[in-house]
Amino acid sequence: MNVWAVVPQKSLAIAKGRLSDALSRAERAQLSLGLLQSVCRALGAVESVEGVIVMTPDPDVQRHAARWGVPATVDPRPDLNAALAALLVGLAGPDHGLLVVAADLPMLRPSDVAAVIARGAPRNVVLAPSKDGTGTNALLLPPGVAMLPAYGPGSLFAHRERARHLGLRVVEIRRPGLGFDVDTPGDLTGLERMGWSEAR
Repeated sequence: MNVWAVVPQKSLAIAKGRLSDALSRAERAQLSLGLLQSVCRALGAVESVEGVIVMTPDPDVQRHAARWGVPATVDPRPDLNAALAALLVGLAGPDHGLLVVAADLPMLRPSDVAAVIARGAPRNVVLAPSKDGTGTNALLLPPGVAMLPAYGPGSLFAHRERARHLGLRVVEIRRPGLGFDVDTPGDLTGLERMGWSEAR
């Protein structure tokens, strides 16, 4: 299955707010951009990913993405799920699936992306849970399937329910590169241990 990949990115002014006790606003912005670039590189290295799009309201993020050679689009709606739904409708096609990937996955590798896509099938919705088991770090929709995303608290359960309501099979994939997202000061320690740098 070939896919289009979408990476939502908040405005840098509010990104990684849960790290405000550990990092300055400028440091949080730098970290967010480094993580986003790393995710875009991993996606772009996978042959079955036809294209990568960053969805963001932030002109600074759009400019950085352009320098990386990644197209960016302004959120078409103020709410994340409504914005994603509008963008996914525009990208939908009979010959490719739609893959939404979190922007803060420092361990994501092309092999992780390929593993998600490999589990795709005409009636499969593939979910990659966050490390706490409640969020969704990757969502793969098969060609021709319109499902309203449900990002926010408890999104993994919500995505399961929406998929099943549509009569689709839910497939979950757990890999370190897909599960480890950066949300808390403790996660920064994990970044340091793996020697991760924004300059990768």
